[in-house]
Amino acid sequence: MSGTAPVFIGTDAVEQVLTWDALVAALRDAYAQRHDEHISPPRTFARGDGASLRALASVPPGKRFMGAKVFGRGRNRGMNYLISLADQDTGEIRALLDANKITAYRTAATSALAVDCLAPRRPVRLGVLGSGAEARAHVQAIASLRQIEGLSIYSPTPANRERFAHDFEAMLGVPCRPAATAAQAMEGADIGIAAARSRDETPILHADALRDGMVLVSVGSTLPQQREIDASVVERCDLIVCDMPDEVSTESGDMLEARARGIDFAPRLRSLNQLVRGEIAPGARLPMFKSVGSALQDIVAAELVFDLATGAGLAVELPIAFTYKQ
Repeated sequence: MSGTAPVFIGTDAVEQVLTWDALVAALRDAYAQRHDEHISPPRTFARGDGASLRALASVPPGKRFMGAKVFGRGRNRGMNYLISLADQDTGEIRALLDANKITAYRTAATSALAVDCLAPRRPVRLGVLGSGAEARAHVQAIASLRQIEGLSIYSPTPANRERFAHDFEAMLGVPCRPAATAAQAMEGADIGIAAARSRDETPILHADALRDGMVLVSVGSTLPQQREIDASVVERCDLIVCDMPDEVSTESGDMLEARARGIDFAPRLRSLNQLVRGEIAPGARLPMFKSVGSALQDIVAAELVFDLATGAGLAVELPIAFTYKQ
């Protein structure tokens, strides 16, 4: 039998212990290590009779744990997220975590890390597309690294964009205004955050809404059938930094459409690993961070949560034992 009982860490514990500063720092350390193609292989996506299951795995360099995230969408459209952590030295399963909040945190913290490398170190204005959990998390994560001096938010539902603007004006203490269109939300923005797919998968952001000197983040198109930004945006951005370059190129509907229109974006594609390691020359006119998410982000975040939650007595020891094989 395994000598160490695994623990379970739930959503309440995640929310109690995880902070943006600590998570961005952990991700910065992980992306500063040299990566090879094997540490985070392509995700797998199984489908059958109206149900689907996605799985991602990673062995982050320089970390104590390796692990996997699994999440399935049932026929009723419901889903759970699970991360399992295993010790890199012994192979023992040490923890199971509810990964719902971890997923939103790690996506936004990874974007914030990219923005920190790409955006000027001065107060900034944000243009936000989307009013859901991802959009909210992105504003909070970037606010941990930059002073926000203003924010504009577009969501197709007026009540949602008005509520978002009201909430963040109270939180940040700066003017936050709802915008009637995506283009209006981007007016005067130093950083654009696209964190919302359109309802009918029609792109919601076009190149004519952007200006040179800004930084764009796009996280809403992670599968071939999903659309967020128009191909004109891909064409205009002179640097496209990706967390998973191969998957962004072959799995994001935005990039597939750009390729179908004859746009050769490959020469402008770079990895977040290269960016954090200082291997990309500065001076991009209009850089974009394009993210589909990766298991490395999940496992780095989960290890941080494990350390903080166990230290705070918030991890629940499970009354089970896995058979240990050597």
